[in-house]
Amino acid sequence: MATTQIADIVEPRTFTPYMQENRPEKLVMLERSGILSPADGEVQSRFSAGGRKIEVPYWDDLDRTEPTIINDSDDQLAMSKITADDMTAAKHRMAKGWAAKSVAGMVATGNPKAPMEQVASRVNAYWAWVKEMRIMNLAKGVIADSVANHDGDMVFPVYQDIAAPVAANRISSQAVNRARLTLGDAMSELRAIGMHTHVYANLLDDEKIEFVKPSDLPFEVPTYMEMLVLHSEMFPVTAGANSDKYTCFLYGAGAFKHIDEVPTEPTMYGNMGTEITRDPKTGNGGGEDELITRRYELLHPSGMSWTSTNMADPNGATFSELANAANWERKYRRKNIRIAALDVNV
Repeated sequence: MATTQIADIVEPRTFTPYMQENRPEKLVMLERSGILSPADGEVQSRFSAGGRKIEVPYWDDLDRTEPTIINDSDDQLAMSKITADDMTAAKHRMAKGWAAKSVAGMVATGNPKAPMEQVASRVNAYWAWVKEMRIMNLAKGVIADSVANHDGDMVFPVYQDIAAPVAANRISSQAVNRARLTLGDAMSELRAIGMHTHVYANLLDDEKIEFVKPSDLPFEVPTYMEMLVLHSEMFPVTAGANSDKYTCFLYGAGAFKHIDEVPTEPTMYGNMGTEITRDPKTGNGGGEDELITRRYELLHPSGMSWTSTNMADPNGATFSELANAANWERKYRRKNIRIAALDVNV
């Protein structure tokens, strides 16, 4: 008697590349804007090797002291030196699995493979959500480090915890420019702004959003002040006594170094990116299908070092650990870290 298995729905050799290639619009926009920039060859090779972390050496910039005036004395020129440092980036290896009893599909739709068909159709959207949440929490962590250790030099707030916010408390071109100015003369490097959908709705109401159609994309993208707009209900909202605080993030090109890998090493049940199994005995013989997917990732804010001070599992960080200021140490000068924050009311 034939049995419908998850292998009839998902073929690992084709499903694994599909997960890698079929990216949702928000990720396409992030990548196109340059916010997610590929890591260089040396970091890529270290990512593919063993270990949990990557030490990334870098040269400090030359000092900004005044040059010496040449004269006819016997004085010797005072020499300066260049110094080096390193920062740590963490590797993250993640897995997510789904299982469904065949009888559940029979009861729900009369089709034993219906639950896993639905799972298979949504796997890519799930991993896209994971990446968006990790980017969100990385930005939170960088900003939290700024507040905890650098007098909040990456944040410009117009938010007030008042019952009746006024225009000055809401998002505006003036407020956005002040947030950009936290990068000093590098303010023009910011290419995208992310905001809660309620903040985005305020800009729509004021007719401040412009939609453009890039020649290389099949959809229009919203822009504000010539920056790409990313809006989602995932952006931070902090409850206040009288009104909530909405945090917008501004991102520059190369804000995050990025390696995203769907592993393809073969296994008995497919490959490391996509494994499928069936247990025919569970459910008193009704059977259960299982789908396991994996991602290997390096997603790291440029100019920051991962300290892993507050980390439950050394093999990878949770969303909340990425957002924890204790896990971050700034290495670059503030103007070279392409992230800023703006706190507003709606």
